[in-house]
Amino acid sequence: MDEVIKKRIALVGLGDIAQKAYLPIVANHLLIEPVLCTRNQDMLNRLAAQYRIQEIYTDLDALIQTKPDAVMVHSATDSHYSIIKKFLSAKIPVFVDKPLSYTIEECDELLDLSMANQTVLYVGFNRRFAPFIQRLSKEEHPTQITWQKNRVNLPGDPRVFVFDDFIHVVDSLLFLAKGPVHQFQVRCLKKDNLLQALQVQWQQKDTFVQGSMNRLSGATQELIDYYTEGHTWQVNDFTSCTHFYKDVHEVLQAGSWESALLKKGFHLMIEDWLKALAETTFNTERVESIRATHHFCGRIVKKVEEE
Repeated sequence: MDEVIKKRIALVGLGDIAQKAYLPIVANHLLIEPVLCTRNQDMLNRLAAQYRIQEIYTDLDALIQTKPDAVMVHSATDSHYSIIKKFLSAKIPVFVDKPLSYTIEECDELLDLSMANQTVLYVGFNRRFAPFIQRLSKEEHPTQITWQKNRVNLPGDPRVFVFDDFIHVVDSLLFLAKGPVHQFQVRCLKKDNLLQALQVQWQQKDTFVQGSMNRLSGATQELIDYYTEGHTWQVNDFTSCTHFYKDVHEVLQAGSWESALLKKGFHLMIEDWLKALAETTFNTERVESIRATHHFCGRIVKKVEEE
């Protein structure tokens, strides 16, 4: 039997998202040897014991000196730029939770550094890999796509609102629709300099696209409508999808034993990340896709600030 060669991958920043979404997958993956890094010694010791991980660090430079095969950055957005730059400068591939940064200038600098050093930079847009979204992406020639992502009583700073949260809607729609963007429009609701609701619409080829987020909603939910000629798909929180054809509908349910991480695409995204690490040629298309999503968010923030 061939020996399994594991990738030694460090997780930097072990807060809520790392503990809920990534450690349960990474720590149990047959092809990953996890390494933990955080300044919080108590948290480090607890998680190392929980997942039986031997190699731990509290200092980034000490970790970099050991040359891990890759790093996954799950720290706060404000810290992304400095951490990612350290690893890319050392030519260590980086996975990071969205966004790269709150500023387009820092995003571009990191993407350009990735290209200059021919080192993978991967942003975790998990919704691309949700099973129902994967299915929709194979349905060609959409005429209209709408995506709603709502939260309860959570108005926020416009830049944080868009780059930390609405970016999922933007990236997912750009992933599903194809072609150059035109007829770009933004509408928003603000109070006391806080963004409460946002609606963005545009067109790509013959596809009408609309994304919205209401932070004063009565429920936390994510709803997607996808139309092709004669067909309609409605996805509800990634747990069910209703397909309409000739006024007949079929309800497709996610498996009752499937985890939320699988339904939201985290498992398939980690597999795609491992594939990216195995690539023998640098993937410029991935870099430009990340750039397009962040620049699109920058355009939205500019429009909101002008209102």
